[in-house]
Amino acid sequence: MKKTIFAALLIAVSSLGGIKFASAHAVVSPNQANIGEFTNFSLGVPSERASATVSVRLLMPAGLNYVTPFVKPGWKIEVKKNGDQVQEIDWTGGAIPTEEKDQFMFSAQIPTTAGTLQWKVYQTYQDGTVISWDQDPSAAQSKDASGKTDFSKVGPYSKTEIVNDLANGSIAPGAATSSDTSAASLKKANFAATISIVALVFAIWALRKKNV
Repeated sequence: MKKTIFAALLIAVSSLGGIKFASAHAVVSPNQANIGEFTNFSLGVPSERASATVSVRLLMPAGLNYVTPFVKPGWKIEVKKNGDQVQEIDWTGGAIPTEEKDQFMFSAQIPTTAGTLQWKVYQTYQDGTVISWDQDPSAAQSKDASGKTDFSKVGPYSKTEIVNDLANGSIAPGAATSSDTSAASLKKANFAATISIVALVFAIWALRKKNV
């Protein structure tokens, strides 16, 4: 019985841990867009330190046109340009409390050639720490003393793949759309949460039965 209870608790903890890990990066979505289209983008930023996030700086990949941030209550938005081209968007003056996450929205026209947009983000905490989400995700990430990936100072950037889909007006066969990816991620998160809750309920029931 003790082994069964321990296994249930282990499943619950690992499932909940997986949910948290999935949101542990500053990520721009969608992860795929069609050439030349006007697209709404969302930058998700989690606060994972003991202090709040107070500044978010997003560098714009080359080739984007008509970059326009959405209104963000509580935050000051600064758009920096070089001529007509937007170079970056800075959000300051607000706060993302520790262990919480926020979304920063903007729209832009996708470049007219297929390729990859690399989203480099610089996140500043109230204690002065800056996390640079600007590392190549395919490169080896730095490790801490325990051997785990260390995101205390740097982390990988996210990407949006530009697909040439003007010929048939649909996503190329076999390619997942951003909505497909979001739905799949949500299903996985819900499944993990359900498993963890069931495991916890079973463990509590088993302990109470044993003590009766």
